[in-house]
Amino acid sequence: MDTVRRVYELADQQDISLYQLAQRSGISVSTIKMTEKRGGQLKIDTIERICEGLGISLAAFFTTQSQNS
Repeated sequence: MDTVRRVYELADQQDISLYQLAQRSGISVSTIKMTEKRGGQLKIDTIERICEGLGISLAAFFTTQSQNS
C-alpha cells in the first residue's frame, strides 16, 4: 500500500488540507512531502499520529474501499 497516497485520500475524504492534517497530527507537511518525493513509505509511528489527527483507527487507515467490497 502506498501510505502517502492513502494519507491524501483520507484527507480528501474528510475535506481537509494536508496543512490542516499536519496541524491536527503534530507532524510537519514536509515529512509527508519528502517521503512522497523519495518514493518511500511513512513510518508506522507517523501513520498512527495521522490516524489520531483524522480520528480513525490504524485498521481503518489500512482498509481501502476495494477491501470492503
